[in-house]
Amino acid sequence: MYKTLNSKLVLIFIVFIITVMATVGIFLTNSIYEYYKNDFVNRIDDALEGAALVRINDVIDSEDYPEKIKEVMLAYSSSFGLDNYRNFYVLDRNANTLSSSVENAKEVKLTENVLSAMNGRQGKEQSFGADVFDYAFCVEGEKNGCIVYIIDDMTEMQMLSFTLFSIIIKALIIGLVIAFIMAFFLAKAITLPIQNITKGAQKIASGDYSERLTNRSRDEIGTLTRNFNSMAQFIENNLDAVSGEREKLNNIVNRLEAGVAAFDEKGQPLHLNPNSLKMLSLPEHTKPTFSELTAAMGVADVTMKKLKSEKQLHIAEHTLSDVKTRELVVSVDFSTFDYENGTKTGYIVVMQDITDGAVLEKSRREFIANVSHELRTPLTSIKGATETVLEDDEMPREVRKKFLEIVDNESDRMTRIVNDLLVLSRLDNRRMTWSPSTFDIGETLDRMCASLQPEAKVHGHTLSYESGFSEKCAIYADKERIEQVIANIIGNAIKYTPDGGKIKVLLSKSGRKGYEIAVTDNGIGIPEEDIEHLFERFYRVDKSRSVQAGGTGLGLSIAKEIIDAHNGKISVSSKEGEGTEVKIFLPADTRVGEDGEGKQS
Repeated sequence: MYKTLNSKLVLIFIVFIITVMATVGIFLTNSIYEYYKNDFVNRIDDALEGAALVRINDVIDSEDYPEKIKEVMLAYSSSFGLDNYRNFYVLDRNANTLSSSVENAKEVKLTENVLSAMNGRQGKEQSFGADVFDYAFCVEGEKNGCIVYIIDDMTEMQMLSFTLFSIIIKALIIGLVIAFIMAFFLAKAITLPIQNITKGAQKIASGDYSERLTNRSRDEIGTLTRNFNSMAQFIENNLDAVSGEREKLNNIVNRLEAGVAAFDEKGQPLHLNPNSLKMLSLPEHTKPTFSELTAAMGVADVTMKKLKSEKQLHIAEHTLSDVKTRELVVSVDFSTFDYENGTKTGYIVVMQDITDGAVLEKSRREFIANVSHELRTPLTSIKGATETVLEDDEMPREVRKKFLEIVDNESDRMTRIVNDLLVLSRLDNRRMTWSPSTFDIGETLDRMCASLQPEAKVHGHTLSYESGFSEKCAIYADKERIEQVIANIIGNAIKYTPDGGKIKVLLSKSGRKGYEIAVTDNGIGIPEEDIEHLFERFYRVDKSRSVQAGGTGLGLSIAKEIIDAHNGKISVSSKEGEGTEVKIFLPADTRVGEDGEGKQS
């Protein structure tokens, strides 16, 4: 019934008028009740505060006190407001009627106020919804006592309420007629432009975006019309922009590093970006179907039927071995998508080149294998030495001592390997605790060369230190770690230089705010093909000499990590049979620990 906007607006006006009039009626009725109630109680209170109560007390002890009290009440009837609707009763202490302003008076009801008076209190509380107003008070003399009970049947209030209700009903009827007429014309004024907007929206829905509405009003309807025209213009402009956005999206997909291919429900290509073809070494303008693409990838077992059933498939690592450029390791994700309002299912293939990650994983496995090998070698020596000692109880003391020295040396070697691995782990995870301070790098190099002189002299080496500075060479770095790097570099020079060699340490200026430390020897040198691997973990040029020298193969790796953390550089140049030079560059303010590298203490 109320489906049109016209009828809804009319109904709203009618409901509004009825609600307002009902609210006003309830408010006025309640106000009349409160007025009559307060007037009834206050008028009797005022009368009792005057001479009436004194007169009643004067006659209470007379023999015919009920009649005397009746005469007093009638004498003060105007004070008590007695009339045809308000009467009084003189009751004994048990609420039996003794006299009354009503002829042939019957017994009164035991209301709350009567009960209060029977207990010696005034009763003047009025209950909402009661059919009368009543007031009871007790009078006590020396010999007699009674209750005076005044009751009003509310006839006067009800007559006034009925008259007011009649006025409200008449006003309601007139208001409804006016509201209906106003609502009808107002609804027409509102709905007519809305109907025009509806027709225009239907045309736009059918594809006619040229429709424009005319409305010159300045109210909300006019604003809606103007917004509708703006929307139509906006949609028309957007349709022109959609093709541009689609082209932009194609360009983005085409420039993704990952290979992306989309197919319709029949497996025909919807879009293939260049990288998807490049990864499979397919010609640039080739448009393979879904089955042809999976065959080229070497995963022909992935079919559209299988993918439609499982929705998603993931191949964590797959090698494309037939590519022409290089062997690629990719992760492949197959998934479905719905198009044309969900009525059709398409397929997407995404190939992500993870070759670098696979190489890294290979390096990690090799590192684990190297660690296992490096630890197994000393463990084998320790086990062999201990078994030999345990099996021969009569072994000479000198021989036993020799085997125990092997155990001790190999244990020290294992400890060094584990300690170096812990340092590398902290460096890799950026959990190294740095203690940077400002110190003189020249004084540090001089002191370290002096401390390593005894070891150099054992091998007959000449270890010298030169500085191009006469003043203090201040540097902000972790002194202990820099000393560790320098000790490792000079130590390597001492170990791998034949006896009687020359080792030179030189400190010089590098740029405006940096220093260069060069450690040069005339030792055996390093083959050119090994130089690029020197900083790899566990890498040794001459494995037998390294083991004899007590090296772990981790020293240069740790040195490079420490120098990198200090924002410096380390490099090696060497010629086999002529010697080696290691150069370390350190800025004066290394800012170690301030660029995410570990923690600064």
